[in-house]
This record gives sequence, structure tokens and C-alpha cells, in this order.
Amino acid sequence: MLIKFSDNPFKQVIGITFYNKGSITLFILISIVATVQYKFGEIFMFRPLDLPVVPVSILGGALAIFLGFRNNSAYDRWWEARKIWGGIVNASRTFGTFIISFSSTEFSNGNISEKEVKKWREDLIHRHVAWLYALKMHLRKLNYWEHLEKYLSAKEIEEIRKYHNKPTQLLHKQSMKIQEGYDKKIIEDFRHMELASVMKELLRLQGMSERIKGTIFPYYYNYFTIVFLWLFIICLPLALVPQMSWGAIPMSVAISFVFTILEKAGATTEDPFEGRASDTPISTITRNIEIDLLEMLKSKTIPAPEEPKTGKFGVRYID
Repeated sequence: MLIKFSDNPFKQVIGITFYNKGSITLFILISIVATVQYKFGEIFMFRPLDLPVVPVSILGGALAIFLGFRNNSAYDRWWEARKIWGGIVNASRTFGTFIISFSSTEFSNGNISEKEVKKWREDLIHRHVAWLYALKMHLRKLNYWEHLEKYLSAKEIEEIRKYHNKPTQLLHKQSMKIQEGYDKKIIEDFRHMELASVMKELLRLQGMSERIKGTIFPYYYNYFTIVFLWLFIICLPLALVPQMSWGAIPMSVAISFVFTILEKAGATTEDPFEGRASDTPISTITRNIEIDLLEMLKSKTIPAPEEPKTGKFGVRYID
């Protein structure tokens, strides 16, 4: 998630220009061609290609409405993703609190030792952290396992690898482990139902994340946005040059850049799990939950929080 651009205005301008250099170059070329052919028409006495301002203004207004609607829809997806992961934070803390506070030797009539209860807690908490990392990899379509190796046995990792939806299988294993705790009288009926309710919420939140990831933004929005945008960019200097002469070049470049940035903002916002600077920071959220749960277990090996990253030209963001 983007925190801020550089504090240096010069770096801001250079960075924005660098990341959009291809589009800006194309805008300049289109504007120069439109202006030069108009000037040649004046010099050599032939009718140059130009357009009236009104139709182009109407096209620009329609494009602005189209971009606004598309960007609002894209932002809704981004904000829903952030709310879902906020829900995962709350459900994870609830899960850890319940696992530690609900489990006890008092229901087993001496058949379960405190060491076994402690091991049961650790298995569930560790597998939950593994689920968080597995869900992050699932949403970002990654395939590395160093985080899971800290919390799952080699046998369990090999078993999980063969499944298509690894986070779902980990939650299934969690449910079986909770049932095992109930069978061994580590927890009793009411506490078992409460933990089952938390598992249901975790499955629901995972499904909501997968829905956003798997639901492609309607193709015709993206397609016609690009078509109308470039039609406007090509027509704009042809409408401005009769009024502004050489001044049409910087003006059309500036206006084209504004519309292009609006389109680019919508395109990057509509898919919030890709790990870009503008996306939902699920790595940072996962690490924060990991720290919270390990502190509940009083673990001796607690990782440090994720630090904000600094990209090119002083951009600050969290992953």
C-alpha cells in the first residue's frame, strides 16, 4: 500500500515522468504531427486536418464519466479487500485468544497432561500462521514455502503441496485438530462450538478474498475505456491547434496525461492482491498477525514487523 511519494518535489516529477515516459512520448508525437500538418496546410495553401472543439469536448466529458464510474468500481474492490483482511486480523486474534484460554486439563479427569495441552495449542497457532502465509501465496499465485517450513512439519508440507487450494486444506486440518481436542477433553462442548464458529468465519473471509481475486473486472469496461481514451487523445490536438497554434502541443499533452493517469489508477486498483505498491498490504498484515499470535504463545522466536519499503525516487510503501 502506497504511504507517500517522495518529500522532494523534484523527485516526484522525475518519478512520475519516468514511469509514464512511453505514454508522454507518444502524446508529444501525436501533438507534433497534428500541429505540423496544420502549419503545412497554412503554408502550402491546402486544407489541413482539424476538428471542431465541441464534439471533442463532448467525447472528453463522456470519457471522464466513464473513467469515474470504472475507477469507483475498482476502488470498491480495493476497499473490500482491505476490509476482508481487517476481518482476518480480528478473527485471527479471536482464534488465538480462544485456543489459549479455552484449552485446559480440567475437563479430562487427569487423562491429559499440561504438556499435551500446550502442544495442542502450539500446533493450532502455528498452523494458523501457516494458513495466513499460504493464503497470501494463493492470492498472489506464488509458490515458495520458507515461511511454512517454520510452522509445519515436512510431512505436512508434502501432503499440502498436492492440493490445488492449500489454504482450504489447512483450515480443514485445523478443524480436525479442534475436533481431536474435543475428543480428548481438552475443550468441552460450548468451547468447541465457539471455535467452530471462528473457523467458519475464517473460511468465509478466505472465500471473499478468492472471490475478488477470481472475479475479472468486466472486459468491456477495460476495452472500451482504452478505445475511447485513445480516440480522445488523437482527436484532442486536432481540435486545439486551430485555436492555440504551437501552444496546442503542451496543452494536449497535459490533458492527455491527466486522462491516462486516471485510467491507469483504475487499472491498478481493480486487482488488489498482486503485491504492487498500490495494493492491499497482505504481507505486512500477515506478519502483524504472526507477531500477535506468537506473543500470545509466549514464543521465544518472534519476527520483527515488516518495515516500509522505499522504491525508486523516494516512494514509500508497505507490501
